[in-house]
Amino acid sequence: MRIKVGDTIKTRVWSLDKAKSKMGVITSINIALDYHDKKAEYGIEVETYDTELDYIGTVSYDDENNKSHWTYFNQIIAVIPQDDFETRIFKELDKLNNLGTKYQY
Repeated sequence: MRIKVGDTIKTRVWSLDKAKSKMGVITSINIALDYHDKKAEYGIEVETYDTELDYIGTVSYDDENNKSHWTYFNQIIAVIPQDDFETRIFKELDKLNNLGTKYQY
């Protein structure tokens, strides 16, 4: 799947008993240049990446409370491209606006 800075991702996180997931907006994408740099701390930062390339790296993202997190590429479950997410929001707002004007007196 293609990811880019600004996209919303759903990622797998692990608690003590079970797998859960989190969502957030990508703030950076880092690719490792050395096999032993699993977190890609000394790698390169890119704007877009295709996870099918299967490189080692991480994504930093902010959740709905603006808390920063990071995850490995292989923990990303789904991606909502920024354009699709914004379009969906505007469509929902239009629906709400139309409902509001329908019932105004």
